[in-house]
Order: sequence, then structure tokens, then C-alpha cells
Amino acid sequence: MICVLIAIIALIISAVAISKPIGSDITDQGETTSTQQTPQPAVAYSPSTYDASRCQASNRRRIFTVVIGFDIGPYEYSDDSGFQVGFGHDLIDAVCQEAGIDCRIVTEPYTNCMFSEKGQPERGGIGLMEGWYDACTGWLASRQRKQVFAFSKPFLKPFEVYFYAFPGFNPFNITGKKIGLASGWFTNEACIAGLDQVAGRKVPPSNVFHAQTLDELLAMIQNGTVDAGFGAGYALNTKISGTNIQRFPSDPIFCKNAAGGGMMTRKDNDFNSKWNEGFEKLVSSGRFKRLCDEARTKHGHRGEINCVDA
Repeated sequence: MICVLIAIIALIISAVAISKPIGSDITDQGETTSTQQTPQPAVAYSPSTYDASRCQASNRRRIFTVVIGFDIGPYEYSDDSGFQVGFGHDLIDAVCQEAGIDCRIVTEPYTNCMFSEKGQPERGGIGLMEGWYDACTGWLASRQRKQVFAFSKPFLKPFEVYFYAFPGFNPFNITGKKIGLASGWFTNEACIAGLDQVAGRKVPPSNVFHAQTLDELLAMIQNGTVDAGFGAGYALNTKISGTNIQRFPSDPIFCKNAAGGGMMTRKDNDFNSKWNEGFEKLVSSGRFKRLCDEARTKHGHRGEINCVDA
């Protein structure tokens, strides 16, 4: 009988416990209230539940990608072993080291930075516009380009420009002449149109021919497709060596409304602020001047290096 009574009492206690809502008692200023809680499924936590990759990604050092071209005089070229070298590479390494940023050099066609077609104004190249990389190296800051992109402090002086043609070409009168240009370069129709000393400087689109590379431009001169090519001296002077192509005029000329060469970025990219900081440190330490002097010996066989005064 005692066992039966104990069993009945146990059943009653269980029934009361089941009927009581889940909650917790909270004492507020001497009064006790009960808050209802909805039963939640149990969750088993383990070390594997923690997403370590998300934390690592947030702390990973940012990598800046910087574009260098294939073949621009002493600034970008291949050595005898096929490795890309030049003053541009040396400068990027030095400035990024001073700025404390991780920079990686990417070799890309120049037209991925800026692109142009005859009769059309320059426009941003697909690579820089789409954010494939952070900056393009050594681009001259012209009025047209500054409308599209942002520029760092210049580290190169404005570039000399010339006409390249066979002997006898008159650079001061190009009326009716077919002119070859390298696509994406600052030496475009707008630059020629600003040469006040040149008659016929407003070249009609029918007389403009665009090449995708400098070698293609030289080929257009040699095979008679154009009467003259127009380009930057530092890029073409060494390329005409060994040919019967000459540069005109004898004295250098310059594009109007064009500053020196620097880093070119999208306007919403913060690379230039970091680059400028590193460049200023390089200049103030005297290392930039030494770098330029050393480069004239190291890369001078490819042409003149025209650093800004520092």
C-alpha cells in the first residue's frame, strides 16, 4: 500500500510540472513577475562551428596590383633572359617599400589602361575601368585623362614628342598627310591639334591611322601606310635605330595641357594617397634622386630617363 501511495504522489507531481509554463522569475522592485519563453531546439556548439576564414580574411594584408607595359624605352622592357625590367619596376619596388604596402606588378596591354580610336576622344581602358587592377604606371596627366581618372604626384617630367618619317618630311606642315598614332597614348589627335607651330594640325579622321603597338606604328611608317608617325621620344627614339626613319623636328615639342607622368587610377581608388606618402618619403630621404641616377646607368641604353627634379 505504501508503494502504491508513493507512485500516485509521483504521478501528480509530474502532471503539475508538465502543465507549468517554461519561464524565469524576475524580481523588479520587490515584485515577482514571470516571463514566458518559447522552447528552443538545442544547438550543439563545437570548435568547428567557428568560421576562422572570415576572421583571417578581415586581417589579411591588402595587395595592390600595378600595371606595367611591355616595351617603353628605359621604363619597361625585357632583359636578355626575358624578364621584365626597367625604371618603372625599380620605382614601384622603392615607393611601395617606403609606403609599407604590398604591390604586385602586372604586365598588361596599354589599351587596357586607356583606349582611343580615330575621330573619338580618349576613354578609359577596360582593365582600369573594371577594377582589374589598382593603378597604371607612368601615365601622363593630360586634360582629357584627368576628366576620367585620378593621378598621383608626377615622378616624370612632361614628355617630348616628335613626328617620325623618312628624310625630307616637313613637321611644320602636315596638311593632307596621313598620320599614324599609337592607340591609348597621349600623343593623339588632341595633342597634334594643340601644336600651334604646325600647319594642318587638325588632321581629319580619314587621315588618321591607329596602331595597337609601337612596333605596329613603325611598320605602318615603313610600308607607306602613313606619311609619318607621331609619338613620344623616349619610347620611339631607340626603336628607329638601324632604320632610315628619322624624327622631326630637331628641337623637341610638347603637348599642351599635359603634366608629368605618374600613377593613374580610378577616382574611387585610394592607391594614390598611399603611393604619394611613399613617394614623398623616397624624395625627402634623397633615395629618389639616387634611384634616377642609378637608372640612367642601368637602363640608359634604352633611352633617356627624365625624372622630376628632387
